[in-house]
Amino acid sequence: MSDFSGNNNMQGGNSQLGGQGGQQGGEKADWLDKGIESLGNKAGVNISQKNADTAGDFANKEMKQKEGFNLPGVQ
Repeated sequence: MSDFSGNNNMQGGNSQLGGQGGQQGGEKADWLDKGIESLGNKAGVNISQKNADTAGDFANKEMKQKEGFNLPGVQ
């Protein structure tokens, strides 16, 4: 079990380095984008910052259309 968690930590470290490079465009990752990346890492899937941002924007847009307000803390 410790091997799996050690491997998971390595993947998280690699994606964080890639995520910082994706933030150079001026847009900061909000809690939703970070959560999507974290879920991907736990599932063993490498999700880039750009893809996490796209998925988070989509989820926020759908929330706005269905409920009439954005998710709290998401821009």
